This record gives sequence, structure tokens and C-alpha cells, in this order.
Amino acid sequence: MSLLRRWVRLLLTDDAELTEAMELIVSEYGTNALRHSASGAPGGRVRVELSINRRQTRLTVLGDGPIAAQADAETDPTEHGRGLILADAYADRTGHYDCADGHAAWALIDR
Repeated sequence: MSLLRRWVRLLLTDDAELTEAMELIVSEYGTNALRHSASGAPGGRVRVELSINRRQTRLTVLGDGPIAAQADAETDPTEHGRGLILADAYADRTGHYDCADGHAAWALIDR
């Protein structure tokens, strides 16, 4: 995830607050793609798109394979999920969708 954070930092050098938010979001979404989809398997991929214009910045992380499974009863909620709560707090809008070869999560921040 450090490579993704650096990539975001390089592209968003003009706005420290936006950069910090997008670094957190790309780290969270990327980690989730690796942990909860085929992206974490040998040969798996995590693809990231960053769309920047003067009105808004949108980050999309696409993971291979199935949508993340719902947490089961053995998962301690105090140990997981906080990153998504933070991503929702930093972004103006967030969402997710299925695509032909996996699942995508996105976050949009207005400027």
C-alpha cells in the first residue's frame, strides 16, 4: 500500500488536506481488495484510478474476484471496519459497484 500512497501523494501535491484524505482512502480500499478478493491471491491485481479536476477528485480501487464476504459472528467488530468509517468521514461521497472482473469502491471529494 505504500506504493499507492506515494502515487497519490505525487499526483496531489497542491492540496495537503486532500492528499492526506486520499492517501488514507487508497490505503483502506486497497487493503480491503487484497484481503477480501482474488486480488490477494497469486496473480491478483489491484487497479487504482484517480480522476482530478478543479471541482472534485475521485479515487476508484478495483479488486479482482468476488465482492468481500460479509463479516461472520467470529469477527470482532472492534478490530475491523474502522478504515471504511474513516474513508466515509473524509470523502463527500462514497460507493461501490460490481464490474465485469471484480468489484470497485470509490470515494469523491469536492474541492
